Amino acid sequence: MSNNDDTPHYARWRNSDVSKNFHRLGLLVAAIILVSGLLLMAKDALGLRFWDLIPSDIPILARGIAIGLTGIGLVSVASYGIVRAIGWAINKSI
Repeated sequence: MSNNDDTPHYARWRNSDVSKNFHRLGLLVAAIILVSGLLLMAKDALGLRFWDLIPSDIPILARGIAIGLTGIGLVSVASYGIVRAIGWAINKSI
């Protein structure tokens, strides 16, 4: 017998609805952060003068792009986790 067997059916449905909504909110927040980060990287790339690059600059540029993409991805995943943790806490308090 689980802990949720004594709760009414509507309460369990309500809790799962809260969890689903916070999952969607977390995805939305992560997508907004990801898109805004990519737009900022694209804006920065537009200001780059490609004709002034020498071959030794390409690995440095690639490393900077990789670090930027990794940072944006980590911040997106962290924001999703924070929103889900808030949803979990609210779900437990209901």
